[in-house]
Amino acid sequence: MNRNLYSKLARSNIIRNRDTYFPYIFSSVVTVSMFYMLLTIANRTKEADFLGDKVMTDVLTFGVIVIGLFSFLFIFYTNSFLLKRRTKELGLYSVLGMEKRHISRVTAYEILYSSLFSIAIGIVVGIIFSKLMFAVLLNLLKLDTSISLNISLHSIIATIVLFILIFFTVIFFNAIRIHKLNPIDLITGAKKGEREPKSKWLIGILGIISLGSGYYLALTIENPVKAMLMFFIAVILVAIGTYFLFTSGSIIFLKILRRNKRFYYQKNHFISVSNMIYRMKQNAVGLANIAILSTAVLLILSTTVSLYVGLEDILATRYFRDVNATFAFNVDDEKEYEIEEIVFEKKMDNNIKIENIVSYYNLNIHGILVGHEIRMDYTGNVSDDNIYYLKLIPLEDFNRNQDTSFKLNEGQVLLYSNKNYNYNDIVVLGEKYDIKGKLESINFLPRSVFNQIVLIVPDMVEIEKIMTKANELKKMNYMYNINYDYGFDIKGDYEDKVNFVKDLKSQFKTSIEGFELIEDRYTTRQDFISIYGSLFFIGIFLGTLFVIVTVLIIYYKQITEGYDDRERFVILQKVGMSKMEVKKAIKSQILLVFFLPLITAIIHIMFAFPLVRKILALMSLTNTKLFLSTTAIVILVFAIGYGIVYKWTAKVYYKIVN
Repeated sequence: MNRNLYSKLARSNIIRNRDTYFPYIFSSVVTVSMFYMLLTIANRTKEADFLGDKVMTDVLTFGVIVIGLFSFLFIFYTNSFLLKRRTKELGLYSVLGMEKRHISRVTAYEILYSSLFSIAIGIVVGIIFSKLMFAVLLNLLKLDTSISLNISLHSIIATIVLFILIFFTVIFFNAIRIHKLNPIDLITGAKKGEREPKSKWLIGILGIISLGSGYYLALTIENPVKAMLMFFIAVILVAIGTYFLFTSGSIIFLKILRRNKRFYYQKNHFISVSNMIYRMKQNAVGLANIAILSTAVLLILSTTVSLYVGLEDILATRYFRDVNATFAFNVDDEKEYEIEEIVFEKKMDNNIKIENIVSYYNLNIHGILVGHEIRMDYTGNVSDDNIYYLKLIPLEDFNRNQDTSFKLNEGQVLLYSNKNYNYNDIVVLGEKYDIKGKLESINFLPRSVFNQIVLIVPDMVEIEKIMTKANELKKMNYMYNINYDYGFDIKGDYEDKVNFVKDLKSQFKTSIEGFELIEDRYTTRQDFISIYGSLFFIGIFLGTLFVIVTVLIIYYKQITEGYDDRERFVILQKVGMSKMEVKKAIKSQILLVFFLPLITAIIHIMFAFPLVRKILALMSLTNTKLFLSTTAIVILVFAIGYGIVYKWTAKVYYKIVN
C-alpha cells in the first residue's frame, strides 16, 4: 500500500472520530504542558539562592517524577479506550482486504499525528503559562516575585524525549494488540461483554476482605510512625478491594436486586438493573478507576491544602516558644546567668521584646515499656507501640514554669503521659517510684505525637542517677546528657526577629560550652513554607491531572455506553415505551452508575481520615478541626464539579441514544 494512503486514512480517521480523538489530544496537550512547566520550575529553583531553595527543589523534583510516571499510565490507559471504541472500524478494514500490518501502520500514523500535535502545542502552552505558574508558586512561598523564569531548552528536550518514548510505546502496544486479533474479533470487539456475567463469589469475598483489611488498618493504628509505614499497605488493600467489588460485588448486588420481584418488575428498575448487569462486566474497571482517582484527588487536595493553610498551627506545635535553645551541661548557675546576659544583650541590639520565658533541666532517654517498667535491655517483641520517650524534669523547675507548688518525697514522682498509663507506680531502669499524681498537661512542653512519659522527680540527684544507669545499659555510640532548655517568645519587626535569632545562635556557639542548637519559628519559617507551599503546588498539579483523567474516563464511558445502548432503547420504544419512560429509565441508570464511584470515594476518605490525621501529626499538624473542615470543603467542591461533569456527559449520552 502507498505510504500516502496510510497518512490520508489516519488524518481522515482522526477528523471522523473527533468525538473520541479530540478529548484525547486535548488531555495529552495538558499533560505535556504540565510536565514541561513543572520541570522548568524545578530546574530554575536548583539555580536560585533563597531560604528553603533545596527543600523546594526536592519536592518539585519528586512532583516531576510522579507526573512523568502518571503521564505514561494515563496516555497508555486512554489509548486503550480509543482502540476498543474503534475495533469494529478496524475490523472492517481487515474484511475489505487490509492486512494487519497495514492496519497497524494506519493506527501508528494516527498516534504519530496526534502525538506530534500534542507535544508541539503542549510545549507552547507550557512556555506561555510557565511564568504565570512560577509567579503563583513564588506567591505561595512568599518569595520575591522578581525572580525570573526563562524558556528552558533542557526542559523542552526532556519533555520531547519522554513523550516520544511514551507515544512510541503506545504504537508498539497497538501493533501487538492488532496482530493478536482476527478480523471477526475486530468486528465484534466493541460488543464484547454482552453476555450475562457470572457471579464470582470468591472475588467478591476477597474484595470485602481486602477492603475491610484496609479500613481496619486505617481505623486501628494509633502510632503515627506505624501509620506512615502502613499507609501504602492500606492504600493497596483498598484499591484491590475496590476493583474486586466493582468487578464482582456489583454484579452480585444487581443479581440480588433482580431476584427481588417487587423491586425488579417496575419499568425503571427493570430496564436499569438488566442493562447494568450486562454493562457492569466491561464498565467495572472504568468505574473502579474513577473511584480510585476521585479518592486520590480528594486525598491530595485535602492534605496539601491543610498543610499550607495550617502553617501557623504547625509552627506553634513544632516550636512551643518562638525561640528554644538547648544546652548540654549539668546544673551551673554561672552558665545560666551567662545565657541570660547574652539574650539581654542581643535583644537590645535588635530592638526585640522578650516574654514568656521558660527554663528547665531535663533528661531525655528512650526505652521499652513493659507493664509498668521502662527498660533498655528488653529482648522481647519491640514495636512502635511499646517504644516510649521518657523525659525527667526536677520538681523545682516544674513548679516554677507551671506556676504550681507540688511537693514530693523521696521515691515519689508526678507523671504525665499522652497514652493511658493505668499503674500507681513506675520502674525506670530498675528504680521504682510511686506516682503521687497524674498530670493532665504540662503547659511549658510541646505536644508529642510519639509515645511519651514525663516524670517530675524530687531533685537533680534522681536525674543524674537515671542518666548514669542509662549510659551503662545502652549500646549506642553517644552518651546521654542532662540538657538545659531555655525558651521564650519575642516581639518586634520580622526582620529584627530573624537577625536577633542569627546573632543569638552565633554568640552561643562562640561563648557557651555545651551549646547544641536553637530552634525558632523565624529562620525556619521559610523552610516550612517551601515544603508545604511546594506540596500544595504539586497537589494542584496532580489534582488537576487526576481530574482531567477522571473526566476523560467518564466521557469515554458515556460515549461507549451511548452507542451500545442506542439499539436497546430504540427497540424498547418500538414495543410500546414512550420517550418519557425511556428517558426516566436512562436517567435512573446513569445516576446510579455515575455517582457510585463518587460515593465510594467519599466512603474511602471517611475511613482514611483517622490514618491521614496521624500522618499529618508527624508533620506537626495536630489541628483536627482544620483538617476536617478542609476535607469537607474539598469534597463539596469536587462533588459540585462532578455533578457538572455528569450534566455534560449525560447530554452527550442522550444525544447519542436519541
